This record gives sequence, structure tokens and C-alpha cells, in this order.
Amino acid sequence: MSSYDPEQSHRTEETPLLTRSKNETLSGNGGYATGFAAFGLAWTIMSLQAFIRWIASDDFHPAPLMEGDDKLATWRLVCLRLIEATSLGVLIGFFWFCVFSPLRVPRVGPDGIRKRQLTLDGRFVIGGMIAWASDAFLNCQQYIFSWNANNVNMGVWTRFMPFHREGGPRQYAESLLWGPPMYVYFCAGVALMACAAVKPIRRRWPSISKMTLVTIIWIGEFIFDFVVENIIIWTSHGYGYPKTFAPLTLWAGQTEQFPIYESILVASLGSLYTQMRLLALEDPNGLSPVEKGHERWPRWLQGTSRTFAVIGFCAFATVTVYHLPLNWLGVIGTSKGYLPSYMLPGSGVESLYPC
Repeated sequence: MSSYDPEQSHRTEETPLLTRSKNETLSGNGGYATGFAAFGLAWTIMSLQAFIRWIASDDFHPAPLMEGDDKLATWRLVCLRLIEATSLGVLIGFFWFCVFSPLRVPRVGPDGIRKRQLTLDGRFVIGGMIAWASDAFLNCQQYIFSWNANNVNMGVWTRFMPFHREGGPRQYAESLLWGPPMYVYFCAGVALMACAAVKPIRRRWPSISKMTLVTIIWIGEFIFDFVVENIIIWTSHGYGYPKTFAPLTLWAGQTEQFPIYESILVASLGSLYTQMRLLALEDPNGLSPVEKGHERWPRWLQGTSRTFAVIGFCAFATVTVYHLPLNWLGVIGTSKGYLPSYMLPGSGVESLYPC
């Protein structure tokens, strides 16, 4: 009776003229790298054109602080500056440890060869930064996400993105210091933390099912988002949700009203990143499903195709899992929070809740 050798299924006949590496046979027969890479390239081009046109336009200047009786309390302004500084520091840390360090110091890969190359974590960081362009979708139809005009900002690029409604909000203070880091630490960051927590959980409960593990991860990411966002909102008024779906809104009518589905969507997005990272850790070649298939490309393009595939995943997941449902629930929402003058859009109060 012969025993089954799992490696045997990956072996191929080799000749002096035609050889195939184990890496090629392991992941070359499947994967989604090409499709995601195409989307990632298209998204990057679209984002670059939006940023270039924005920088070259009259919109590239700090959003105006609207006149009114409301004045941001000094202690809130201090909190806002602390949040900006902390967020920027976190982002720099992610770039240093996940992007620059792997490119600077050679490391042993799954193939046993020491080389300098981006890891999945580094690609997640880059992908999150490029996916940040989708933040302009928040108010592409109505002003459902308010920004504090005291944020360090240069306005917003929303009117240069697809689906922006003519006459919709276009002058508000998109944060340049705490906005981009959120697309990193709520995605790549939570994936790193969740994967680090998986090993002790599995040691404590060896028979735990994958579904139970996924549920635990999702709950942890939900709590993390809920706590972090509400600390930022209540202490600094850095941003808010002025129009939300009432049945799923806490503290309705207040400046600090919070849609509970925000944390649901962020936790779902973070869990998706976590699953990709877990699957990459379990893969013999260290590849996530979105990177598999990059071997079909010429060798000199394989690293680039992997990077654009991850960018495509980050952008696609961010738009479909987060922005689309958040926009829909905001547009149909009936709970309207009070907005102090420093959180009003400069394009006019009439753009807040258009019919």
C-alpha cells in the first residue's frame, strides 16, 4: 500500500530544455494576480490624474473656515494636533518597517534565497495609501462625512473623481495628516495585530474552528474601530457623520452622532486584509490569493505585477466593502447631526442635504 506524498502532486517532469520550478507549479496554475493587477494599474492612473488636476486647480488651498458663532475649544484643537502628530508618526513607522526596511536589508524568502523585496505587509501599506484616493467618494453625492476646517488640509480632490455630483460638496478640509494613516492602520495595521493574536489563540484552544477564529478577529477589529473613532470624534471634532441611517445611529442629532455601521464596515474590511495575510502565512510560497498567478508574467515584471495586484485588492475592497454601503446608508439617512460652523463645507450650506 503506497502512501500519499503531498509534494508528489507538485512535481513535474523536467528536461534540459524545459524546467519548471516548484514555485511555478505551486501557484502558476491559479490565482487572481493578473485581474487585480489590471484593476490596480487602472486605479493608480485614475488616482494620479485626480491628484494632479487637483493640485493644478483653484481648489488646491486650505478649505475656508465658515463664519459663525461656533469656535473650536482650545483643548479640542490641542487634541486635534496630537491626533495629527500621532497618526503621522504611525504612518512613518509603517513605511519604515514594512516598506523601506525589507528593501534595505536582504531577507530569506520562502524559496530560501536572501533578497531585498517588498513583503505583503509593505504592499498593503502602499495599497492603502493609493486606496486613500477613494476618500473623495465620501461626499461625492451629499455631505455625509464632515471635516473640521482646522485640520491641516489643502481642500479636497472630490470633483476630479468619477461619480461626483455636479453642484455637490467640493470645498471641505480633507485631512492630510490623519486621513491617509487611517487607510493603513485600520487595514494593514489590524491585519498585523490580528495575525499576531492568532497563534496564542490557537495554542490556548487547539480545536478552534476557522469560522470561530474569524468571528473573534472581526469582533476585535469592530471594538478597535469603535473605540478609536469615538475617541477622535469626541475629543477633537476632527470629523463627524452629519447624515446617517437613523436606526443604526448612536447619539442621534448631536455633533458626535455615530453610525454603528461605520465600525461594522471597517471591521469587515480589516478582516478581509487579515484573511489575505493569514492565507499568505499558510501558503508554501508566502503568497496571498491576490498575488498568485504572477509567475505568468515575465520575470522582470513579476514583482511589479504582485504590487499592482495588491493595490488592486486594496482599492477594490475599500470601495466595495466600505465606501459603497457607507454612501448608500448616508444618502438614504434621516438622522442629521448638529454641525458647528467649523465643520461646514465651504461650497455652501445648501450642499449639505440636497433633495
